Amino acid sequence: MDDVWDDSIDDLEYERTIAEKSFRKLEKAFTNSGYKYGVDASKTDNMQGGFDQGFDLSLQYGKAIGAVLGALLAQRSIRRKLDLPEENIDALVMKLRALKHKSIFQPQYLTSPDPLPEFEKPTDMYTSLLDEANETLKRLDAFLIE
Repeated sequence: MDDVWDDSIDDLEYERTIAEKSFRKLEKAFTNSGYKYGVDASKTDNMQGGFDQGFDLSLQYGKAIGAVLGALLAQRSIRRKLDLPEENIDALVMKLRALKHKSIFQPQYLTSPDPLPEFEKPTDMYTSLLDEANETLKRLDAFLIE
C-alpha cells in the first residue's frame, strides 16, 4: 500500500485500507478529546471543592480577627472619649490589620494539592496574636467595669 499507483490491489481492498486508516485516526482523535475533557472536568470539580474548603476556613479565621479588631477599636474609642489610657491598643490593631493569608494558614495548606486536616489549623503567629488581643480585651473590659 506504499505505492499509490500499485495496480496489484483491487479497489475494494484499497477502500478498506483507507477506511481502516481513517477509522484509527478518528478513534485516536476521540480518545484524545475524551481524555482532555475528563482532565478538564476533574480539574473543575476539584478546584471548586478546594476553593470552597479554603473559603470556609478563611471566613472562619477572618471573622475571628474582625470580631477582635472591632472590639479593640470600640475600646479605643470609648477610652479616648473617657480620657482613659489606651495601653497597647493601636499597636495590636496594626498587627491584626497586617495579617495576610500567608501568616494565617500553614504553608503546607497553601501549597499542597490535597492538604491534610492537620494543616487546616492556623499558624502559631495567628493564634498567639488572637490570644494577645483577647487577653488585652479582658483586661480593658475589667478596667471599665471597676
